[in-house]
Amino acid sequence: MKTSFRLIGRTLALSLALAVLPAAVAAQSASDIHGGWVIAEWEAPSGQEGPVPQRGLFIFSESGHYSIMFVIGEGRDPVPANPSDADLAAAYGPFVANSGRYMVEGNTITYEAFVAKSPSYMAGFAPTGGEGNAQTITFRMEDGALVLAFGEGGPMGGATATLRRPGGGD
Repeated sequence: MKTSFRLIGRTLALSLALAVLPAAVAAQSASDIHGGWVIAEWEAPSGQEGPVPQRGLFIFSESGHYSIMFVIGEGRDPVPANPSDADLAAAYGPFVANSGRYMVEGNTITYEAFVAKSPSYMAGFAPTGGEGNAQTITFRMEDGALVLAFGEGGPMGGATATLRRPGGGD
């Protein structure tokens, strides 16, 4: 009889542990994105060729705020001391920047830009939450890298970015 109760107790404990495990794994994955990341690789959507970011920094804070900045395209020339409008447009055009809030559910990051380089993108921010200018990215951790897959309808158009911690040797 004692053996039966022990077996039932162990079975219940194992069942409970297995039921809680997926939530614990998801929570750990979400916290793994906290901190700063630099672009190590960038893949355009399948069947497309597009400019590849030169440099980029993605920051995800524990408080639910993010900042993304990167420069798209080939190497750029330095801006002259007295830049023309064309010089400024050439330097500023390929720069992408936005910051705001984000949430993680499972392997999806939903982010909303409070401030952005693009005035029209920033204008869509919903102060009380909701749809607004929200975009989604799916993510996975792979060999210490954060791999982001941008949604087809978003500004990155189905691209995939592999990010590594700054100073990580990449």
